[in-house]
Amino acid sequence: MSGPRPSLRRCAALLWAAALLSTGCASLPPPREPLSPEAHRLIAVLQHRWLEFADLRTLAEITIRRDDRVQRLTGVLLLKAPVSLRFEALTPWGQPFLLLVGNAETVTLYQVADNRALVGPASAKATERWLGVALEPEELVGILAGYVLPLKDPHSAEIIPADGVGPSLKLTGATRTQRIWADPETGVVRQVELAGSKTPARITYAGGGPGEPPAALTLTALDQPLTVSIRYRDPRLDTGPSPDLFTLTLPESVKIQRFR
Repeated sequence: MSGPRPSLRRCAALLWAAALLSTGCASLPPPREPLSPEAHRLIAVLQHRWLEFADLRTLAEITIRRDDRVQRLTGVLLLKAPVSLRFEALTPWGQPFLLLVGNAETVTLYQVADNRALVGPASAKATERWLGVALEPEELVGILAGYVLPLKDPHSAEIIPADGVGPSLKLTGATRTQRIWADPETGVVRQVELAGSKTPARITYAGGGPGEPPAALTLTALDQPLTVSIRYRDPRLDTGPSPDLFTLTLPESVKIQRFR
C-alpha cells in the first residue's frame, strides 16, 4: 500500500507546526543549569527547616494599607503545615467579626456582621482575591510562619554576595524567580522577593531565630500600592491544633459568593 499523498503529509506537518507554536515557549523550557554546591546546600537547609515546621498559634495585629485606605485587624492566627490556616478577626469585646479559613481544598472568607461569605478552591488566585498578592496555599503558610519554602524544581540557582540585608539565593523557575536572604547555616530568612508571572512582592522579617517564628513581617506588593504589616504577640510553635479548626461550616442563612 502506498503512503499518504504529499498534500496530506504537508497538511499534517502544518498542523503539527501550528500545535507547537500554539503552546508557546512553555513547550521548550530553558536548559537546566547544574546547581553549585553552595546553592544546593542552602536549598537543602531551607527545605529541612520547612519540614521541621508543624504549626503556629499567635495573636496577630494586621495593618493593611491599600491605596489611601488603612484597615487594622487584631485576632488569632493559626497555621498548620503544609497548607492550612485560620484567622479570626476580633472586635474589642472579643467576638469574631471576620473568619478566614483555608485548607488543601477550599478557602472561605466569612464576614460575620454582613452575613456574607466568599468561597472558592484553595489556589494562588484565591489568595490574590482576598489578600491582593497571588501566593499558593503552601507558599502563603510558609511565608506567614517565617519558614520559607524555596522554589521547587528551579532551572537555575545563584548565590548572591551579601548586601545590606545579607547573602541571598536567587532561584529561577519556568515562570517566576525567587530571591531569599537567609542565614546559610540556620536557614533563618530575613527577606524574600518574588517576581515573574505572579504578583511581584517583597517580604521582610523582624526578630525570630532558628527555633522560633518571626516577631513581625511586612509584605509589600511591588506593582501596586499595597502593604500588609503583621506583628505577632506571644507566638507558639507545635501546639497541635485540631484539624477541625481548618474547616468552616457556614450558617444556612449566609449569602455565599463562589469563585474559581
